[in-house]
Order: sequence, then C-alpha cells, then structure tokens
Amino acid sequence: MSDVVGIVKKFCDLMVKRDAEALRGFFADDAVYQNCGMPATVGVDAIVANLAGQFGMFPDSYEYVTKNIAGNGDAVLTERLDMIKGTDGASHGVPVMGAFIVKSGKITRWTDYWDTALPVKMMTGEDVSALVPASY
Repeated sequence: MSDVVGIVKKFCDLMVKRDAEALRGFFADDAVYQNCGMPATVGVDAIVANLAGQFGMFPDSYEYVTKNIAGNGDAVLTERLDMIKGTDGASHGVPVMGAFIVKSGKITRWTDYWDTALPVKMMTGEDVSALVPASY
C-alpha cells in the first residue's frame, strides 16, 4: 500500500470516532473539502468545523466503510459506504465516491460525490434498497 493510500485509509477509518479535532492533522493548512453540489470548505479550521457539524447532525453514528481504495501518484480514490443512523434506529450506508489529493503527507483536496437526496430518503424510512448497489 502506498503512503498516500495508507494516509487516506487511516483518515477514513478514524471517522468512526466522530472527533473532528483528531482529524485536523491529516489536512494541509489550505486544504479544500467539497461535497459536489455544495460550496467548498477552504482551510483546515473550516474543514474541522464542517466535520464537527456533520458529526453533530448524526450524534449516534458516523463511520466510513471503505469498500475499495486505489492510488495513483498523489491521487487516492475511495468507494465507501458512509454510515448514518436513521430515525428508525437502523444504520444506513450512503454510497460515496471520494477523491483525495495527498501532498507531503497531508490531504490538500478532498471531494466527495454522492446522491444528496439519498440520506433524506433513508432518514424518512423510504425503501432505498433499489438505489444502493446490490454488492454491498
């Protein structure tokens, strides 16, 4: 496993702790984080605040289950299930493709691609089984 892949894997594995400050050291000072379709978050302080807000929205759960990970040079691609607990008490996996750029051991860019309507459907109890890849 290359160093950049290992860095991203460790970062994703630590998401289960839901501790934004523990993730701070993974980011370059001027890092950019963006969920496609939403404005970018720029700078490590803003990213940590963004993550803390996300963890607050899902106080009972937050975990990344990395299904596939691949690296090429500074780029690392992840195929993940981002786990959240719904109002029904069940844990739901939101399929996410993530693109990370790692330079000098720090994440400089992180972009996630996912269906932003899917978590709402999950949280309201809608049957989403046909919307999530069957191999999961």
